[in-house]
Amino acid sequence: MASIPPPRILTRRRLLVHGTAVGAGLAFVPSAWGRLITQDATVGPGFFADGVASGEPAANAVTFWSRLTTERAVSGARLVVATDEGLTNTVATTVVPTRRAIDGSLKARVGGLKPDTLYYYAWQSSDGVSPIGRTKTAKPADSAAGLRMAFSSCQDFPVGFFNGHTEAATLGPLDLYLLLGDYQYEYENTETRSDAFPTVDLKSFRDRHKIYRADKALRELHRVQPVVHIWDDHEVEDNYTENNPRPSDLQRAAGYRVSFEWMPRMQFPREQFRIYNRWQHGRMADVIMLDQRQYRTGDLDGQPRQLVGRAQLDFLKARLKASPSTWKLVANQVMIAPLLVGVGGVGQEVNQDQWDGYDSERNELLDFIAAEQISNVVFLTGDIHTYMSNEVPQRPGAAGTYKSVATEYIGGSITSSGLPLPAESVNAANPWIKTFNGADHGYAQIDLSAAEAVVTYRVSDIQQEAAPSRTLSRWRQPVNTNTPVLDAGTRAFRSGPESPADSASESAPNAALRRRRRRWERFARRDVERREREGAAPRRRRRGKGGR
Repeated sequence: MASIPPPRILTRRRLLVHGTAVGAGLAFVPSAWGRLITQDATVGPGFFADGVASGEPAANAVTFWSRLTTERAVSGARLVVATDEGLTNTVATTVVPTRRAIDGSLKARVGGLKPDTLYYYAWQSSDGVSPIGRTKTAKPADSAAGLRMAFSSCQDFPVGFFNGHTEAATLGPLDLYLLLGDYQYEYENTETRSDAFPTVDLKSFRDRHKIYRADKALRELHRVQPVVHIWDDHEVEDNYTENNPRPSDLQRAAGYRVSFEWMPRMQFPREQFRIYNRWQHGRMADVIMLDQRQYRTGDLDGQPRQLVGRAQLDFLKARLKASPSTWKLVANQVMIAPLLVGVGGVGQEVNQDQWDGYDSERNELLDFIAAEQISNVVFLTGDIHTYMSNEVPQRPGAAGTYKSVATEYIGGSITSSGLPLPAESVNAANPWIKTFNGADHGYAQIDLSAAEAVVTYRVSDIQQEAAPSRTLSRWRQPVNTNTPVLDAGTRAFRSGPESPADSASESAPNAALRRRRRRWERFARRDVERREREGAAPRRRRRGKGGR
């Protein structure tokens, strides 16, 4: 795989010349941040060391993000959006305020855009310009055109290189890239980090995100593909909803807040940390985003057991029933198909942290899908670090009999270690699981048409930076069916790296990887320091000439 080319960057002078005419675009900043930004927006000094991002594409609007590194407590930057990479055909500009209270985050949602259209954008301070980003609006509501999306989860920074992101950034403009949780890990990983620290408050969460965005593959993915993101547990703490022990309210709120600061995501005015939502992509697909952490109860808290909560479950059921789209994609943190292991000849659930631990809500949802005869419901899932293609059974019988009412595709992990279960025993106890691979790492592509959904699992050697990706397996699901069908010539089952069959071969590369990661850590820190020096240098020169 070719290395990532450097993004194109305009000079501030050229951007000022090209970005003065305002077209039909309408822009606004998140209203929920109003109490944190109390004065009019002005363009101030600063630089954009953490890249740019776009997300939440609608047919007529996109959310744009960057972060301004500045010595000022209050500052701002100008966003310029255009239809060409040179930013000469400007359709919208706006000045976005920021301040230290939100860690220099810049965020604006630009409306008045044309559907199914590529747009380019950049942020401008008084002494610098960001890299030029690329994004794409969603297809119009009546469009029956096909879609290409991709999804991934679980990117543990010191474990390996984010090669899935490297390839996904080169795919050409996607309709959407879904980040399905565990965007960053809270671990104090002293074995692989010389600058290890746990994430427990605003500063430590912010510093951790800076380290992750030092990864050039992740920065490039954000620069060229529109994303949506749902959090899972590691955005706060591993399995924190088990309350064993319960994290502090301050730690939890800090994790949520910093996630909003670093993502191209708008806030609901009356629900500060709500992330469940729905995005329509023509008549081909609805994308329904879930939150399976914030509303959990029932673990050592004396409350009824629930995974998503009544309000969110009702929202999901209503959106599925009302959807006009062929495919209903549910962005889903944790596995919904049962995962059993054979104990004494009886299948028993492995993981109470996923939907298996919340049978009441799962039964209600799947019974509803069956009763309403809602077709083409597809769960796109993260969390479990394993590639799986599943039928989703409605109340499976003890003898292994079941009716599939939906499907589920789990896209492995970017780097996190796979599930250590023997593949053969998984297949024997779970006839609805059609593939199981916990040994490989990468991401997944999904292509949607009126005839079928095609899911392709792409993997690479995460021990080698920018290693080429290959197809692990490809699955076809004809419309109005609930069964994934394996393409000939691709492999369905392989055990996880912690299984006995793989442990010997994995131990030596992992030791080498730890050495490489320590070297890469030093490089990443030097890269951050270099970008900060380069951004600060123009300001120092201006001060020497009497500048502000």
